[in-house]
Amino acid sequence: MRALGYAEVAIVVQDVARSAEFYVDLIGYTEAHFDTYTPPAGSRIIQVGPDHFLGLWEPGVWSSDYLDGSYGDYFGKNVGQAHLVMAIAQDEVQPLADRLTAAGHDIAGPMPHGDGSLHLYVSDPDGHAIEFWGKSVG
Repeated sequence: MRALGYAEVAIVVQDVARSAEFYVDLIGYTEAHFDTYTPPAGSRIIQVGPDHFLGLWEPGVWSSDYLDGSYGDYFGKNVGQAHLVMAIAQDEVQPLADRLTAAGHDIAGPMPHGDGSLHLYVSDPDGHAIEFWGKSVG
């Protein structure tokens, strides 16, 4: 198998507009737009990399014929906790920490890890633990 990374991580949030504001306006990602797909009301797709996306779904909006039954029902209707680790450029870690602090968010870090990278931790508006891992860029 040739691994290509992840395509989308989807999380259930209470207020999709509030979450999109956090991820787009504060963090600096962009809202994705597709020629062949429009997300339903109560959802947004955020582009976090060249071909990597974060799906934001309000309770009851997400559905799938494939994941019906107890798991699909639970996932689609409940705000659950997730720990997302997002790779960003090492020199962007401190500026992001400054923006988050200025906006009133409690953060942990930036802190060095054993490989020399800086890591920053914050909770999004729904309490999902978000970690930003500073990576050296070519």
